[in-house]
Amino acid sequence: MLKDCLEVFKRQMQQVKEKGRAEDALILDSYIPADGCYISVNSDGIIACQMDLKFNKKAKQMEGISQRYYGKMCFFDYHSRLVSMDKPVDPKKVIHSNNYLSFWVKQESLGNGKLNQEAIDRYFDVLKNPEKKYAKSKDRQMYDYIAAQIDEINVEKLEWCRDWVKKHIFSLEDMGISLSGKNYLKIFFEDTEERYIQEEQRYLITKIFNKNDYNQEIDGKIWGLPNDNLGMNQKKPYMAHKTRKTELPYMITAEDAVLQRKFFDYLYNQASAGKVNIYIDPEKGEISAFSKEEKMQKDFTGYYLYVQKGKEVQIMHQDVIVDYRYHLRKRFQYINVFDRKTEEELYRDYGTVGQIESLLNEILFSKWLVTNYFTPVDELQISGETARNLIWSRDAIFAWLYKNETQNIAGILSKVSVNMIKDSIKNGYISKAVKQFNLKCSLEEYFSGGEQMSTDYESIRKELRRKIQSKETEQITSDEEYYYAVGQLVNYFISLSKAKDKKHSLANPFFNIKNNQALKDKLRQYFIKYNYQLNCSGTWFNNLYAMICNYTKAEKTDQNSMIAGYINNNILYQKKNMEEQVNE
Repeated sequence: MLKDCLEVFKRQMQQVKEKGRAEDALILDSYIPADGCYISVNSDGIIACQMDLKFNKKAKQMEGISQRYYGKMCFFDYHSRLVSMDKPVDPKKVIHSNNYLSFWVKQESLGNGKLNQEAIDRYFDVLKNPEKKYAKSKDRQMYDYIAAQIDEINVEKLEWCRDWVKKHIFSLEDMGISLSGKNYLKIFFEDTEERYIQEEQRYLITKIFNKNDYNQEIDGKIWGLPNDNLGMNQKKPYMAHKTRKTELPYMITAEDAVLQRKFFDYLYNQASAGKVNIYIDPEKGEISAFSKEEKMQKDFTGYYLYVQKGKEVQIMHQDVIVDYRYHLRKRFQYINVFDRKTEEELYRDYGTVGQIESLLNEILFSKWLVTNYFTPVDELQISGETARNLIWSRDAIFAWLYKNETQNIAGILSKVSVNMIKDSIKNGYISKAVKQFNLKCSLEEYFSGGEQMSTDYESIRKELRRKIQSKETEQITSDEEYYYAVGQLVNYFISLSKAKDKKHSLANPFFNIKNNQALKDKLRQYFIKYNYQLNCSGTWFNNLYAMICNYTKAEKTDQNSMIAGYINNNILYQKKNMEEQVNE
């Protein structure tokens, strides 16, 4: 799949080149330099530009830029990077750039003694005589391979850069440049773009593979193990293919390794800007990147990558998406099954994947879903029921919303909804539980093909209200009505508690009971506990409790109906008239 993604990326770079721009413009257009002080020195040794760059993560934009020099500075910066800190030019890792036209150090190194004249000479000496650094045969092979393709080192320019650094690096404040903090100081000596690219190549090709010891030359081309998101060391013995002649997972040419590095550079830029959802369309040759909060707003078939920024960009998830549709095949109707007043603007129809995801994210997962599809379990910032249900269901939800895979999603969302409703009740968030229950019912209707729900709670409520007001005790006629009535009675009993810190978690024993006789026994305990507050002439309560006691047909516990009865407004507290209440 990575190879297919690289083909699309290569096509995009070629299209950019055909428009008269450098092929690296695809990367540089989204390039985000590290925070720090950037200095450009012209051929006369004069500072032509100085910028204090800082990326504003909230606004998603770079601050402190000079429009005249920013593009050039990004170019110099991009072509002066190390492959990684494990592959430095400076063996003591004080200086972090890769060629003599640039000089990078942490600002703190200027004051703590790490950067001195010896360190400067050490860096430029390696660049002046790279053959000495690449003494091992495989390393020297890679250096000779690239050295034959580029110009020789401009020793005169190298020494000029060395002298400038040694004369000015410790007196920049005298030149009006203030340094502080732990950000970078980056000095660039102006030269042609071709020279910068050549000097980058002199370093890069020798470091492009994971380890040159693995390299093999075949028909004049050098093949090796790429360095991106992959490693072969003693800590990863499982990566080796012991049954093959070559133990490496796979090998590519140096040219393909450079292309792959550029692709990962592009992904790193997107991740740095918060655009972690990458969609690659092989048919159209397009690559689109979106943040966690954004959505692809058109139908899509192709490759999907979820990336994360660390010391390097990491592909945390990859998949082939066959039939993503932003607009739902049928609209989703979020219905209010109760007569409770709540945020009415929520209860409407929804037509896009993004809208459905927002509902699930906000109502079921308290806004933790969208940002945590692929977050490792040990890095989640939540715990309890929300974390448990998120971990259990997020793969299925992602497959449904992003890949149109509906297998088991109805049952999973139903189970998650019940768990989260019970947790909301336990913590006293009844209005939240109501919205969650409404969402659960709406999802069940949606997945049933548009058929009306089998349980009409509003009709049950109206009928139950009529029955408790009857002069004679009537009968409950269905399991749904029975468990709804039980939920109402449990709610009423808990409301009578005189406890100072009254919790809805008192209802949990009822929700977890599986046997109807045990349920009635529990109700009897609560009746005995609170009957000192009940008036014998309270007809409504007497009728409700009598109907529950008389109903013997219930078999399987209907937890949904019990919860619906519990979280809805209690019919025993509704006024008989403007003055009289049931418990008076």
